Amino acid sequence: MLEAILVGLIVLVAALYATWTLLPAAVRLRLAGHLGEWGRKPGRPGWLQRASTAVEAAARKRVGSCSECSAAQGTPQRRDDPPRR
Repeated sequence: MLEAILVGLIVLVAALYATWTLLPAAVRLRLAGHLGEWGRKPGRPGWLQRASTAVEAAARKRVGSCSECSAAQGTPQRRDDPPRR
């Protein structure tokens, strides 16, 4: 009985993780924002506040930004410079 419950929980967590990972970034960010707001409401346990903040931070970190793009790492080319080859 306990083994079946444990296997069910593992499968549920794996399914939730796969769904979360495969969601588009915009949807994932929106859901993480809602989860963060819900978890930080007054009266919630400390562990829930920390967990919801961590989920929101992880969702924002995975999206990245333009400064992390490999195209932005090079030196910008001015208009009056000759094209590089």
